[in-house]
Amino acid sequence: MRVALIIPEDTPPTGGNSISAQRVQEGLEQAGHEAYVIRYEPGIRGYDVYHAWNASRVGARLVEEGINPEQIVATWTGTDLWQDWVADPLALKRRIAPIRYQVTFTEDARARLLRDAPEWDSRLVVIPPSVDIEHFHPEGPREEAPHPLFLLAGGVRPVKRSAWAIDLVAALRERLHREYFLAIAGPVREQGEWQRVLQKARGRAWVRLLGDLSRTEMPRWYRAADYFLNTSAVEGVSNAIMEAMSSAALVLATDIQGNRALIDHGRTGLLFQDEEDFIRQVEAIERDPEKRATLKANARRQIVGRHSLVHEVKRYERLYEDCVSVRGCCR
Repeated sequence: MRVALIIPEDTPPTGGNSISAQRVQEGLEQAGHEAYVIRYEPGIRGYDVYHAWNASRVGARLVEEGINPEQIVATWTGTDLWQDWVADPLALKRRIAPIRYQVTFTEDARARLLRDAPEWDSRLVVIPPSVDIEHFHPEGPREEAPHPLFLLAGGVRPVKRSAWAIDLVAALRERLHREYFLAIAGPVREQGEWQRVLQKARGRAWVRLLGDLSRTEMPRWYRAADYFLNTSAVEGVSNAIMEAMSSAALVLATDIQGNRALIDHGRTGLLFQDEEDFIRQVEAIERDPEKRATLKANARRQIVGRHSLVHEVKRYERLYEDCVSVRGCCR
């Protein structure tokens, strides 16, 4: 079976869709299939299955190009659901409707789509993403860095609110009268947010801008971080959070639906709603080192138990086989 794993054309190599597609590619190749990660461009042809890693920016365009929608699998990855769909479900629904096989990462995401498209009940499949637990693990070398260290990782763009992370740590330093440090890793995806980051980082020696780190470099930073910070306004299921949890990092993340799908507050990590809540969570966990250790161990245990690459790829294999044979599939 020849499978095209198609990502938006502006996705950097370390972007979430790229990481997800590459992960599935590796699993499919191990299972004996031909799989190719391709940036979207008009005229992609010659595959048994076209897997769109973003329903609006790739899936809808494949339909409009005339690809047989029975051969398309569209994964709702985050902004396509929580921004594009929420903003105008009827318009996007018309463009996506012909696609027979659609995937969400969580039951919450599936339920959100069904609110506006209840007739899609049989076509929406939940497949949790996976993480390489052998690569992202607690043991191993750590990056040399000052402590206590917050690490933020992800593409710099408005939805990730990278600049807000600097405000949060600045407020924490002022309130608790302690020297905290912040490292921001990830590619620049939008210049406006990048300029806000640069402006807020100026004159603050405790902020370090790491740039776009490779997959090889990231485990050292996850292990070095005292806290892994997520400040997103919208998430699907964050690869960075899963990698951090697999590395037994202590995660503090915004209390949004995608993050709640991964983090059980007070058991596998901490969720916060605003600046005041963020400070309160850090202050409390620093008084309880035993709970900190428990959260980190639980996070690793959850990733190992629920996010297996083998299981993820087998679910996609069944979906692809249905595409090829034009059969129905079961959730």
